[in-house]
Amino acid sequence: MKSWLDSVYSDGTGMFVSDPTPEIGETVEITVRFFADAPVKRVMVCSLPNGAERYDEAVKTKEAGGLAYYTAKVPVNEYRIQYQFDLVTEDTIYFYTQAGITTYLPDRSHDFVLLTDYRQPDWVKGAVFYQIFPERFANGDPSNDVENGEYEYMGYASIKMDSWDAKPLTYEEGHGVDFFGGDLDGITQKLDYLQELDVTALYLNPIFSAYSSHKYDCVDYFHVDEHFGGDEALERLCTAVHQRGMKIILDISINHTGILHHWVKEGKPFYFKKADGSLQGWWDLPTLPVLDFRNEELRELIYRGDGAVLRKWLRPPYGIDGWRFDVADVFARNNEVQLADEVWQEICDAIREENPDAFIIGEEWGDCTKFLQGHLWNTPMNYFGFGRIIRQFAGLGDLFLERREAFRDVPYQMTASDVVGRTQEHYAVIPQVIADCQMNLFDSHDIARMHNYDTINFGRWKCAVIAQLLWTGIPCIYYGDEVAIDGYTWHDAGYRYPMPWERMSEEGEKHRSVIRTMTKLRRETDAFAQGGRKVLVAEGRILAVARFYGEQVYVGVLSMEEEEKEIAIPLNIVGAKAPAGSVDEFGVNFDWRESDEGAVLRVEKGSGLLFRC
Repeated sequence: MKSWLDSVYSDGTGMFVSDPTPEIGETVEITVRFFADAPVKRVMVCSLPNGAERYDEAVKTKEAGGLAYYTAKVPVNEYRIQYQFDLVTEDTIYFYTQAGITTYLPDRSHDFVLLTDYRQPDWVKGAVFYQIFPERFANGDPSNDVENGEYEYMGYASIKMDSWDAKPLTYEEGHGVDFFGGDLDGITQKLDYLQELDVTALYLNPIFSAYSSHKYDCVDYFHVDEHFGGDEALERLCTAVHQRGMKIILDISINHTGILHHWVKEGKPFYFKKADGSLQGWWDLPTLPVLDFRNEELRELIYRGDGAVLRKWLRPPYGIDGWRFDVADVFARNNEVQLADEVWQEICDAIREENPDAFIIGEEWGDCTKFLQGHLWNTPMNYFGFGRIIRQFAGLGDLFLERREAFRDVPYQMTASDVVGRTQEHYAVIPQVIADCQMNLFDSHDIARMHNYDTINFGRWKCAVIAQLLWTGIPCIYYGDEVAIDGYTWHDAGYRYPMPWERMSEEGEKHRSVIRTMTKLRRETDAFAQGGRKVLVAEGRILAVARFYGEQVYVGVLSMEEEEKEIAIPLNIVGAKAPAGSVDEFGVNFDWRESDEGAVLRVEKGSGLLFRC
């Protein structure tokens, strides 16, 4: 039997805060709920205005679904309002923060947080991202294709692949200059397809002038690569995207350029140098020299100046909706030269001067809490708080640890408790409005697609998709995942196959159905678009999570077990009684029976369910 403590819940969504993005001078109503028969005598909300503790007593405002709701009025007097709940019983004081409940006074690092005068982009609620590797998505204009031997890059001639259905070449085979002809007009021509998939925002890998297929070796930030259609093609794409009410985010690496960038040729003092005078490369790659932001002229060109690159593409006629920054984890960090804090603040300020609603994504694979407090990024590529977790739970190695020989062969299987703990490490230290922006992906151009592993069957892959609804934030689909695109796992060329427009496998039809259901629920259901989240079960390798908003309650069950299991789900702790039927949102029949606390389900091995209560 669950304790009344398991029913305690609050968050920063509109269900528990009268205004999740208040202005200074407002008074907000903050609510917490728990079992109506809980032995709680008083409820206090402890905030820290001007650094001093303030206690506001919460009063009971309603009962619903067996839960009592207590609300306090808290004045908003500064940029960041943080608070925790103190629940007073006959013999104990319980302290409740985003990290959970303790019987001792906790530190304030896990407090609930409201950000005042914060601009939350209005399109975040219900948003669905779709990541596109432009060279492999669609060829809308064959006249701009790279030709065989059109140029040489680092001694290797460009290669035009004979067929869109060919396999991409490994670096040893193609040296990064194998081309299929994908371009921006191709993306524009496929916007109907993307809208039918309920995609609302595009994230494009780099499109600026460069010689490689991946374009992270930029030679000119101020022009779109001519083989992608040039600046005019971007204008056409942005216009079409915005006419449909969609958004577009561009990728850029300002940590380094390509070695053939004109700044290198001109001898600009924009780069770090080694003791021998040669340019220092990112990861010691000589083709990717690292930029040195001690140089004021460089700062003017990148973000400060009126015509700076980060400003140019945010303005008409393009009006992109934000930036994704490559290798943001190491940017402006170089041994004794540590400028990250200073330069990131200046960059984010410059971007929001151009567009206060601009969305900023940093490529960071680990903990990046300090960037997620409301004044810098909206989100990382959320590998740390989602992608790395769900992949390991499904049976793959951790994306970072598996790179190290010392860890690679350890056969540990992540438990559901591990999943809860890892997720909490990320979400319990960021404000709700930032949590709502988290870009939750499990595949990308940098990691092998889950479904291409022999050990990941359809059921486990489907669990990862369902998880995108169960974690707070924005689901991100990597192009082709929705059709079970081909690929292999041992080289990044295998993660970047051309989109199979002309052929759809039976497996692809199954994938598309799952993705389509996920995106429709995200777009049309408040519980997934802006709702709360509570873990109901974490036993062995089975995880059950509730998402809820208002009277909506949905429960997702993810099983990575090797055999069928029966689990008891305490639906009463989220105010629900039983599943609404025996067919889940994906059309799967499941067996369940009522219990005193909710329902007992039979869960098949390696499978996922999502049902409404």
